[in-house]
Amino acid sequence: MASVRNKYVYGNTARALRPVERDMRSPRKVSGRSRKSIDRDTGMNPAFMLFMTLAMILTGIVCVQYIRLQSSLTTYVDTISAMEIELQSLRAENDDYESRIKGAIGLENIKKRAMDELGMTYASDDQIVVYNSDGTDYVRQFVSLE
Repeated sequence: MASVRNKYVYGNTARALRPVERDMRSPRKVSGRSRKSIDRDTGMNPAFMLFMTLAMILTGIVCVQYIRLQSSLTTYVDTISAMEIELQSLRAENDDYESRIKGAIGLENIKKRAMDELGMTYASDDQIVVYNSDGTDYVRQFVSLE
């Protein structure tokens, strides 16, 4: 009766009250037909090996093509960057030429040369023709205004 009441176990692990029985029987023998079935299901037959080889070759080709496309894309981006820099340089050069031309020949110089050297004058009142527009941005002349 004392052993029934005193079931407290000292230590950090509990002791087994009964030993666990292990299955010590010999491994089950597999028949020849079953063994062939297992080998067929788990083995690598030539068709599977051919399929895997073709899959690896196809994957390799796709990877090489992807790397080539990435390389050509990088080359195109570099070329575009160089062209943009060249375009900015040409625009700056063009703006510089334009400002020099505007500075060298102003509107007053053009007006003076046209009046003095070429004999041009402003239009007189009898040369000005007034017409009514129908709201379009251009006018077509079908008859002579003289």
